[in-house]
Amino acid sequence: MGIRSFISKMIARDNYDEVMEYLAVTETQHAPRFEFDDAPEQLREMIAVAETPRCPERSKWLNDFAEKSWALPDGEVEVLLSKDHLNAIRYLNRYLREANAKLKQDGYFVCSFDTSQKRRAQIFSKFPKIIAYFFYSIDFLWHRVCSKLRLTRWFYYLCTKKVRKVFPRPEILGRLYFCGFEVVSEQYIHDRYCVIAQKKRQPSTEPHSYGLLIRLRRIGKDGKMFNVFKFRTMYAYSEYLQTYIYENNDLDVGGKFSDDYRITEWGHFLRKTWIDELPMFINIIKGQMKLVGVRPLSQQYYGLYSEELQQLRIKVKPGLLPPYYVDMPETLDEIQESEKRYLEAYLEHPFRTDWKYFWMIVDNIVFKGKRSK
Repeated sequence: MGIRSFISKMIARDNYDEVMEYLAVTETQHAPRFEFDDAPEQLREMIAVAETPRCPERSKWLNDFAEKSWALPDGEVEVLLSKDHLNAIRYLNRYLREANAKLKQDGYFVCSFDTSQKRRAQIFSKFPKIIAYFFYSIDFLWHRVCSKLRLTRWFYYLCTKKVRKVFPRPEILGRLYFCGFEVVSEQYIHDRYCVIAQKKRQPSTEPHSYGLLIRLRRIGKDGKMFNVFKFRTMYAYSEYLQTYIYENNDLDVGGKFSDDYRITEWGHFLRKTWIDELPMFINIIKGQMKLVGVRPLSQQYYGLYSEELQQLRIKVKPGLLPPYYVDMPETLDEIQESEKRYLEAYLEHPFRTDWKYFWMIVDNIVFKGKRSK
């Protein structure tokens, strides 16, 4: 790229309408579409009104619908519309729990929010790129970092007269699952991201943080659950979307989810360099894992394995360096065969098997450059 073209690019602005049109396709690529066969009449009418052009009559109808639905007693609402867009709600999880309590079992909660991608599009359409990067960085730190960290959020709310938090799409979806909902539809209506979720269970009571170091529930020896320590590579609350991702995405080569939009750009780097897995040495020191062995799996992923392999897996501790890097399998069936070979060999000759696999893994990673996606 020449100097002139580089300067032209840096002083150009993005076209907001074109970016939003692109996001309407890409952000909903693996999103389900709502099936209206058994939908309540209230929900059909509300969606029809929401999809009409913006006008005072449309806004009044939707506001009146929201007020009336929230005024009903707990446990008796069939369709509940959020009173405001989710970015403007300070205690969001508390609000979603209240919505869960209002609804009947299998009732529908309809909400909307501005995604972080839309926020970026707004900034880059207002300023030349060279200036937009500066403003976007400040906006990111203020509305996405300071508003959430325990040490800074008090200052954020002290200074902010109107709450304008910015959420990545995976975080909102994860919060809905965390609070007892299942997502049945996602789509842009005009330039606002709209989600229809269905009440399926009571909200989770697990603690959650935005910290760099996270704890993930995994299945260990004897089938006991334990916390695996890792550096965060996904957006907050993404761990609650695993079933949702599996239902709407395919498994990629290597047995991982294809187009996993939960992973951040920084997370891709941490995974590629294995930095995200360094905290697992804590699990090794605690005696929950060993250096070589099958990877600890989540309950959802564990359920994809054959019953025979499930029983074989829980006979030994999981490991940090998996047999995957010896065989480099591509499909889930091949991964299971690879793990079965390792486990059967390990149960017969533990030390010899791990010693052999360790040097084969080191050779493939260090000298042959083998990588997982």
